[in-house]
Amino acid sequence: MENNNNNQAPHQKRLEEKAKKAKTSKSYSDILSTVIHEGEAMFSLNNKTVFLSSIVAGLEIGFSYLLVCALFFFWEGTLPNSAIFQLFSIVYPVGFIMVIVGKSALFTEQTSILVLPVLNGQRSIWELLRMWANVIIGNIIGGIIFAIFISYLAPRMNLFTHQTMATIGEHILSYNHLVIFLSAITAGWLMGLLTWLLSSIVNSITRIALIAMITAIIGFGGLHHSIVGNIEVFGAFLFSDTISFLDYITFLAIALTGNGVGGAIVVALFKYRVFQSNFIENE
Repeated sequence: MENNNNNQAPHQKRLEEKAKKAKTSKSYSDILSTVIHEGEAMFSLNNKTVFLSSIVAGLEIGFSYLLVCALFFFWEGTLPNSAIFQLFSIVYPVGFIMVIVGKSALFTEQTSILVLPVLNGQRSIWELLRMWANVIIGNIIGGIIFAIFISYLAPRMNLFTHQTMATIGEHILSYNHLVIFLSAITAGWLMGLLTWLLSSIVNSITRIALIAMITAIIGFGGLHHSIVGNIEVFGAFLFSDTISFLDYITFLAIALTGNGVGGAIVVALFKYRVFQSNFIENE
């Protein structure tokens, strides 16, 4: 009897390990269901809640801008500007971690999530466009408020100068429109991919590490993120002689469109079709 119990012990242990693994990993259909549920939950919020959350996200993402400007200010003249721009990847993730972990409504993070209920037939395109407009306007307003606020505070605390703000914005706009558009698609692609990856992870430390990794790629590559870029270019518009309001609006239109294409079409549409095909095959 004792030998029988001893023989069953390893078998029982293997079953427990399999059960534990099942709880910590998700199948294709589980991830798809999770992301669709998150998108539907976003649609179920009232417009005022989404708008206020979007403003908060626009403010919080500004801390990435603050650190980017401060890093440039302290290292300017010590390293080549091109090297400093790549070092932005060290501090760029901070605002994103605040926004995503804090569950504020950020356009590029919500892009692919909000498309999925539409693809699944639960929401209309009109509802999607209305939600996107709500989030985008809130993000832009929050970013503008932060840019004005930090333009007063930073020089007085010797964090950076108005000239720093102008230089950062001029760098963002130093590419032609096609390059900015393709760069924005890539940034939107990465943000949409981040949403999918986060849906399969529960551990908080791993989630933060993943957010840092993906957004550091955006910072290192100088890819154009519409919401951070909103602050960067608006801040430059305030203090640069070479950037007009038309330049600012044009950049916003191109970057928002590019991010939307990257997040909604490249990630949401392609990923949804792949996951949906896998789900059908397994039925």
